[in-house]
Amino acid sequence: MSSYKQISVEESKEMISSDIYLLDIRDEMSFAKSHISGAVHLTNESIDQFLLDADKNKTTIIYCYKGISSIDAAKYLCDIGFNEVYSMQGGYEEWIQSNV
Repeated sequence: MSSYKQISVEESKEMISSDIYLLDIRDEMSFAKSHISGAVHLTNESIDQFLLDADKNKTTIIYCYKGISSIDAAKYLCDIGFNEVYSMQGGYEEWIQSNV
C-alpha cells in the first residue's frame, strides 16, 4: 500500500504541466466560481465514476480549501490502490495567494 505525500503549491504548479489527475474536492459552488485550470471536481456523487475510469498509476494531486480535507482524500486513494498521490498544502486559498 502506498502513502500520500504533501507538496507545496509551487511543487504542484511544476507537476500540473504534465499528464496528471488534478482533483478539486471543494463544494460545487466554489468549484463553479473558480478552480485551477484542468481540475476535475470530485464529489460524493462523482467519485464512483471517476474510480471506474481512473488509472491508479497516474500521478494524482488533490486540493481543497486549505489543505486539510485533501489529506483524508489522499489517504483514501492510497488505501484503494492509487500509487502516487499528493495533497496540496494550503489548498486553493494558498494557490490564489501565490498568484496575486
